Amino acid sequence: MLTGRQTLASIDAALNDLRREEAELGTRIERATRSFADFQTRKGEAYKDLARFRLDTQSIETLDIRLDSAAREARRLLDKRSADLKVLTETLRERETERAQLDAEREAIITAQTDAEDRVDSLLEAVDDALDGDTAFLAQRDIALNAQKTAEATASKAQTAIQDQAEKGKAYEDDALFVYLWQRGFGTPDYNHLGLTRALDRWVAGIIDFHDARANYAMLTSLPERLQSHAERCAEQAEEEAARLDALSRSAMETAAGEDLIGKIETYNAQVADYDSRVDALDKAIETVAQAIKDFSTGDDADYQKAEEHLATSLRGDDLDELWREALATPSPEDEKIVRQIEDLSGRMEALTREIRQDRELQRDISARRSQLADVSTRFRSKGYDRWESTFSDNSLATVLLGELVKGGLDAAEYWARAERSHKWRKPRGGRVGFPKGSGLPTSMGGRSRSSGGFGGGGFSSGGGFGGGGFTTGGGF
Repeated sequence: MLTGRQTLASIDAALNDLRREEAELGTRIERATRSFADFQTRKGEAYKDLARFRLDTQSIETLDIRLDSAAREARRLLDKRSADLKVLTETLRERETERAQLDAEREAIITAQTDAEDRVDSLLEAVDDALDGDTAFLAQRDIALNAQKTAEATASKAQTAIQDQAEKGKAYEDDALFVYLWQRGFGTPDYNHLGLTRALDRWVAGIIDFHDARANYAMLTSLPERLQSHAERCAEQAEEEAARLDALSRSAMETAAGEDLIGKIETYNAQVADYDSRVDALDKAIETVAQAIKDFSTGDDADYQKAEEHLATSLRGDDLDELWREALATPSPEDEKIVRQIEDLSGRMEALTREIRQDRELQRDISARRSQLADVSTRFRSKGYDRWESTFSDNSLATVLLGELVKGGLDAAEYWARAERSHKWRKPRGGRVGFPKGSGLPTSMGGRSRSSGGFGGGGFSSGGGFGGGGFTTGGGF
């Protein structure tokens, strides 16, 4: 069996390995693109040497100017590019160093937190034994249970009243004459019509027996609001009583441990949440810089594109084509060496082009696999699978299956499906007396907030929201 934290640690370690592999590949591609530009420059120099054997002085000067101008501009752009890349690389190094430091600090906190949680787990049965004869605790437990039952009963009544309003009120709301008189406030101090209008309204009211209907409908519409307010007060009271019971459970744990272990765990929880927030922000910054470096490494940045275009353009032209044909047609000892040099440079440039293309494809593949693994890591945390109570029965999630995900033999959806099937929440020991249903324990050990059901698992909640929210009284049909 694996704990959730062990599984997540393996996922994050694999993710870091992929990031390093992706960065190393990017560095290799960047070196290759620099070499390609250098070969272009050297090829231009070789053509200049070849021209000295075959062209007149004026043609040589024209060619020199063209090639030298392109080489200088390319060098300027590449130097600027190198400076920019150096800044980006240094920024990335600093941020990755910061992240490694955060990871180390977070891991130390997680270790301390796990030790504290294990200690709490080992003491829960002793806490049960101590509280089993504690009259103050047992009395408060009865009070909390009764308060919860009252809250649940009043919440149920409020819900029933809302349903009654919807069902029984429909007959009134479908009666156009009733709605007409209700909206005018007939039969209330707000009604201010006189003369013929009042007489006609009185006549209509008599036909439909409005006075009795108005009283019934007013009761029907006002009752849910009153019951809901009462239910909310009862829920608040139940929460207060449950909180008092939690405090007694925690006090017993503190006595057994000799320190406030649960308070310490909650502090660790807050610290880990803070670290996770900082790491998320830092990861976004790292991703931005890494993408910029990736653009450099693949030659997609503007400076490299311009430099490569300058060099490529300088090597295109009828004069160079003619020069090359003449050198091949009538080779001499003087230019044969230069021809071989140009051919060698051309061959190496073709090989580099193939290498860069292959490495770019591999880089895209690694990037896709890294993205899938990052999605798994994010989803893992969002589901709370990194808590103490989280376990996995399938050990291969941290070995074989994870390896397949890293290599691309398994996609994130398949890995996640296997993880979900093997996941289980382990329950702390004890709970027979103290910390009923986990109430009062840290959330990382299965403790639940009052609003998520609270003590006893009754499922009531404070605040509004009975029946899905909202009803109206009076008009507004």
